[in-house]
Amino acid sequence: MEKHLNRGARRRRRAKPFSALFAISAVFFFSGVSGAQQQALTAPGDSAAVDRGQAVLTEQCGFCHGANARGGSGGPDLTRSALVQEDENGKQLGEFLHAGRPDRGMPKFDLPDAQLADLAAFLHAQIYLASNRRLYKILDVLVGDARAGQAFFNGAGKCSACHSPTGDLKGVGSKYDPVALQGRIVYPRRGGVPGSPAYEDKSAVRATITPSSGAAVTGAIVRLTDFEVTIFDAATGQMRSWLRSGDTPKVVVTDPLQAHMDQLMKWTDADMHNMTAYLASLK
Repeated sequence: MEKHLNRGARRRRRAKPFSALFAISAVFFFSGVSGAQQQALTAPGDSAAVDRGQAVLTEQCGFCHGANARGGSGGPDLTRSALVQEDENGKQLGEFLHAGRPDRGMPKFDLPDAQLADLAAFLHAQIYLASNRRLYKILDVLVGDARAGQAFFNGAGKCSACHSPTGDLKGVGSKYDPVALQGRIVYPRRGGVPGSPAYEDKSAVRATITPSSGAAVTGAIVRLTDFEVTIFDAATGQMRSWLRSGDTPKVVVTDPLQAHMDQLMKWTDADMHNMTAYLASLK
């Protein structure tokens, strides 16, 4: 027994150097990663520098990388760049910009150190906000023309074919804030209770099932494949399923919100802004 315990103690003593070495290595590894990306992962401290950096980006880089650095007509998203994420006060960024990438059509930029530091501050702020989306604040979406939105509602948008400002949309501007309202315009299918199944949504996609014998049945789609169809029959409060073989039973799918789905590919920024302004005015 004693010899066995002594062997265990010796094994533990031999393991200590390895454990200590591993711990030291881990500290150096994580501190290295933290040092390289500290600025990109920390909330910006100088808001004035961020604002100046955005101005530099817009003037010098926006034509390729966009006004928010998320990519433009010819340049990639800078917030995803490893070089930008590991930059320290514009040092690595400046070295890159001074050299440029002539082989890829990117010219050299000889920016003063102060502007490089401001540009880095803005880019790091964008990365920080992207990794902490809950901190992002939408300041104002009411930038459209309500009268133009009303004209679109009654005209080209064909919204008045299904909706009415004195009917289902009465007071909608008081029911939703502008941000939520714009979201509902684009994606109105929200469901009744948060976390509830999609088939319980009053606007759920529906299917009419016509079996080879018997009456047709309509309900919200629960499952639809080439081999099976299951619907929720609101009349009975039960699920109903059929095995499919080719076109038997006959299945016809309808979407109450098909007009909204069709409109998704047609919206312009101006139409969306104008519509949001108009609906927000319906108090």
